[in-house]
Parts: sequence; C-alpha cells; structure tokens
Amino acid sequence: MFKTIGLTLAGLVASIAVAHAGLITDTVENDRYLSTWQSYSFSHDINDDGFTPGSAVSGSLSIDFRDDRDQWWEHIEWALVVVDDLDLDTDGLSYITSDFHKALGLEALVSLNANGMLDVTVTSLLGDFYLGNSVLSVITEVPEPGTIALVGAGLFGLYVTRRRKEKDATA
Repeated sequence: MFKTIGLTLAGLVASIAVAHAGLITDTVENDRYLSTWQSYSFSHDINDDGFTPGSAVSGSLSIDFRDDRDQWWEHIEWALVVVDDLDLDTDGLSYITSDFHKALGLEALVSLNANGMLDVTVTSLLGDFYLGNSVLSVITEVPEPGTIALVGAGLFGLYVTRRRKEKDATA
C-alpha cells in the first residue's frame, strides 16, 4: 500500500515539474501614413495560433516606424503607443528615428490571457510618419503530453488505493 502511495506521489511531483514554454508570434502588417494628431488602431489575435487562454507568461511588442523623408527641419516626429488601456507599463512614447520595442506589462498580459486579443493604438503627437509592421511575441507555458499522462496515472493510483481501503474496511 505504501508503495502505491509513494509511486502516486512521485508521479504527481514529476507531472508538476515537467512543462515547456511555447512561443507564439503574431504579425499585423500595417502600411499607414499618420500625420500630426491622427490615430490608427489595430488588434493582435493569437487565438488562431494555438493560444490557450491563461497560458501567457510573458511577451513583447515591436512596432516599426518609417520616416516619410520630409525636409531636414521636419524630422521631429513623436508617436504615442497605447496598448489596450493606458497602463504605463507597456505604453510609451517613441521618437520616430527608432522603432518601438517593449515588454508587455501586467495589464497587457492580463488582457491577453483573458481573450487572446491585444488592442494597440498609435497616435502621431508631432510630425508625420509611416506605421510599419507590428510583431507580438508571447511566451506560453504548455504542458507536455507526458505530464498529462503522469497526472492521469497518479489519479488512477489514488482511485485504486481508495478502492482497496474500502474493500478492506467492509471485509
């Protein structure tokens, strides 16, 4: 009996310890021209990439910006990037000479885990530019099939142990 319980517990411990991370990448192709105070909104949907709600552990968002090649004095261009609601973890200002790269903050991860969608709004605060591709990379925790089998074996072992106890009690 102790051997069965020991094997069951060992199986459960092994099942908890074994898991691997998966990477889901979603690209939204934008080719939008934005001038001062214009906004453009789009959504990343990772549900069609095999995402399981609640499995996102971390992620990052990258947005490409391209200058529209204005005169040299018109190169002061700023964009405000808002992810879902303004949460100040993921959101930020971007000077258009560089692209926007940021890790997802807590609010963005909560929203992503809830429904697999991430809404992004880009607003030109000053100047005009082209909005390029947006790439969302999400790291998820995915249990291996062996893990699920070990959990099943552990539950079966507990069932057998209980049945034996009940049988011994009635005899």
